[in-house]
Amino acid sequence: MSTVDPRSRRTGITALVLTLILALAGCTGLPTSGEVKAGLEPGAAAEEPRPQYYAGAPVRGSTPEQIVAGFIEAAISPIDSWKTARLFLDGDLAETWRPEAGVTVDIADERRPQVDEENGIVTLRIDPTATVDEHGTYTSSASGPVELSFRLAKREDGEWRIVEAPDGVVLDRLSFPDVYRDHRLAYFDPTWTYLVPDVRWFPATGNTATYIVRELVNGAPSPWLAGSVASAFAQDVDLVPNAVPVDADQIAHVTLNAVAAAADATTLTRMMTQLDASLTNAGVQDVRLMIEGEDSPRTVDPLVPGQTRPDPRALVLRAGEFGFISGSELTPIEGLSAAIADMPGPIESIAVSPDQQVAVLKQSPDAIYRVTADQPDVVLDERDGLIDPLIDPFGFIWTVPEDDPDAILTWSPELEPTQIGGGWPDATRVRGMAMSRDGSRVAALLTTGGQHLAVVASVRRDRNGTPTGLGEAMRLSVLPEPGVSIAWIEDARVGIVTTAGNITRVFEQQVGGPGESSEAPAGITAIEFGTQDSSVRLLGKDGLMYTRRGTSWQQTGAEVSVLATQMGTPQGAQE
Repeated sequence: MSTVDPRSRRTGITALVLTLILALAGCTGLPTSGEVKAGLEPGAAAEEPRPQYYAGAPVRGSTPEQIVAGFIEAAISPIDSWKTARLFLDGDLAETWRPEAGVTVDIADERRPQVDEENGIVTLRIDPTATVDEHGTYTSSASGPVELSFRLAKREDGEWRIVEAPDGVVLDRLSFPDVYRDHRLAYFDPTWTYLVPDVRWFPATGNTATYIVRELVNGAPSPWLAGSVASAFAQDVDLVPNAVPVDADQIAHVTLNAVAAAADATTLTRMMTQLDASLTNAGVQDVRLMIEGEDSPRTVDPLVPGQTRPDPRALVLRAGEFGFISGSELTPIEGLSAAIADMPGPIESIAVSPDQQVAVLKQSPDAIYRVTADQPDVVLDERDGLIDPLIDPFGFIWTVPEDDPDAILTWSPELEPTQIGGGWPDATRVRGMAMSRDGSRVAALLTTGGQHLAVVASVRRDRNGTPTGLGEAMRLSVLPEPGVSIAWIEDARVGIVTTAGNITRVFEQQVGGPGESSEAPAGITAIEFGTQDSSVRLLGKDGLMYTRRGTSWQQTGAEVSVLATQMGTPQGAQE
């Protein structure tokens, strides 16, 4: 959780009154089964103790620079449509300024104002770290410094006020996660099997349910996901009125226009599933779905989407044996473990399908094998310099050479190779890839133009789940050193390991939001999903495994040669 910056700048004319409000919010993950969790009313509650800020009004005698500084600082308080910030505006601008147009996230201490007081112009130079568009989509910024221009005029009482300003607000990166909250709009993969989270950021005050449902029903997936996910809400289905009341029992009342009356039972069930999952952390306990012109709510239950949760036990190759490790005990996977144990030569990586019937592994130096209990040694790809292969939930295996990032091949369950369009055409090197467990997104560690990047792209598939290409890559973060390993540690979060000399860092990067980093034991070679108590699990080149407890790393295993990737669990295994 971000905390209030103790160095937060204050001008002589505006004082920020920081009021801490304890709140509760809902779960952070996209559910794969079960009912919507109980929560509190949107805007009145939050899940963790987070500060909510109240800004100070203009002070008499303020200079133009102080007025602009106060206006920018007032963006921390979105209450009543940024009522306090509007006090710094005059004329028509006080009514027409659109704070919801977007957010520029920056570092407050690096703002540089230039003042032309004779003409009433203040130019503020900022260096954005990220932006949020009017639909709540967060994008890491690579634009470099930008300048914001403000024109001021004196009122009849001699006080300066802003009469021209850009729409949107500017927020320091430390306060941004407290003023805006992340929510996960739920879409389906093209086969309607899995739910895919699309992270959006909306103001922490107000009726959050309205923001969410408005974007889900009337909006569209984030641009980088478009074309790779499906929605049950057709383009001519609209939210009416353009709001979602939430009653005292924390029930969201969603009314769709009369067009929705023609939807069949399957479509209505999918609609309810998307609404149900999207509103889980918006303080909503239940959803009532109405259709315009009808007297009573539709009785619709959400479906149970495909399972994407891995087994919390580590899946490892240890001393030549493969299976789930718990303490010192190793539990094999029937059929598959024996086939892997019989493989000759050193194994560098293993990824296992959700049904735990198929594995893809890399043997030194460059051979990729598909392994099943019946066919333990099928060679797929023998190109030079291959990175660790992937297997997706539809049974396709993905391979690519490290020095040829645009040469991605997929191998069908019938072992037929196909070149994947899109790829990473601008990269000079791909150091690792990771497939989301819903099969709709692939994350990668790239080197591009001398920069080390973590990126994510959507996976284009047909209705049968066959991959046809990748969407345009979205940058997640610039890494300080080359990436070593990348994995999906949650449905909307990836874990990254980087190493430079004796310094190893672990990054936990939200897809569609900010990330955080910490130091890890030296010599880490792999990262994977962790446990309920520890978000990540690490493996070192010395065979030691670690999970995190608080701020420290604790050893949880030894003599492990491979920490395998789990693409889920067999259906029904966790029910």
